[in-house]
Amino acid sequence: MNRLNTNNRRTRSQRRSKNRRRRSWAKPSQQFQRIPESEEFQLTIEDVTDEPEAFPAPKRLAIEGPKVVFQVQLAHGSAVGTVKGVQSVAELYDAIASCYDDVEAGDILFCTLDTPKLKMDNVVGNSLPVDRFIFAHLRGQKKEVRLVKTHPQLGLTVSDNLRGKSFIKKIKEGSVGFHAQPAIEIGDHIAAINGVSMEGKRHVDVARTLRRIPVGEEFVIRLVSPKKSGFNFIAPRNVLTSVPSPNSLGSGHQTLRFKANGKAVLQEAPNIEIVERMNAVFDEYLGLHDDDLALTVWEIGSTCRGFVDMENKLRESSVGVFGFPDELVFDMWGIVQDFKKKLEVEGRQIEPSGGF
Repeated sequence: MNRLNTNNRRTRSQRRSKNRRRRSWAKPSQQFQRIPESEEFQLTIEDVTDEPEAFPAPKRLAIEGPKVVFQVQLAHGSAVGTVKGVQSVAELYDAIASCYDDVEAGDILFCTLDTPKLKMDNVVGNSLPVDRFIFAHLRGQKKEVRLVKTHPQLGLTVSDNLRGKSFIKKIKEGSVGFHAQPAIEIGDHIAAINGVSMEGKRHVDVARTLRRIPVGEEFVIRLVSPKKSGFNFIAPRNVLTSVPSPNSLGSGHQTLRFKANGKAVLQEAPNIEIVERMNAVFDEYLGLHDDDLALTVWEIGSTCRGFVDMENKLRESSVGVFGFPDELVFDMWGIVQDFKKKLEVEGRQIEPSGGF
């Protein structure tokens, strides 16, 4: 009996000891002050997850810049230079400028492939075919032209060099611009319109400014012609031909495309037909040509289920800033459908990224 009483007292003592410890744990320490709720660290559902962080697999392997080498020359005549490791148009212009004394990247109006002539079909955009010779056209003579807009359409097709310089890529026969020749010429950089600088603006902004000039109004356009040589430029035979190297990445059927994220990827050369058809409707509605925009619209459109889907995806994408009218989107959707049917007939597959 005494042993039982002793055990009961021991059990009650242990319970009281545990209760005291529990109360001491629950009681906040006097040396720490409570943190205001506004300063407390609060977790959200994004902070706590059992799922591992996922990284999407790249659709195409990024090509290391140093493996792609281009030969360059100034279009009005110069020594041959070499550039490599470029990942964007900006880096390309900087690399070309570094090859020559007294040449800055801002002096380059645009570049052409395999010819020093003002051949607008060869102007370098965001897609740069490998193993091609690049000619840089520098700013030359400044001129100012005064015109009267006698027709809603001036007949000038505008493009840009992706570095804030727009230039005249095409002049429609019989138009206001056509009759202004030779004061206005293909390749001229549009520096200002009615005293307002066009430097740093995209081609869509320059074309919009020209379209908004009222019919019958006189306006002044300030231009800069590409620099010309005093002699007919004759390049050595081996300069204008493809110069393969041990590190060559293609044979003219591949292109180095500069992406918006600053990376360059090697992919199949863009189809000329899709680019030309897209540029034709761009010219009709917007008064501009843009090969990269044409490819981007194709890549987006090839993933769409219908006109409305394409309209929404274009609006939400990086090209939404162009504000495409419904009529233009309808025409672009028609081009996408026609080309998809053509690829199906040829038995060619469309990749998720829009390639083929």
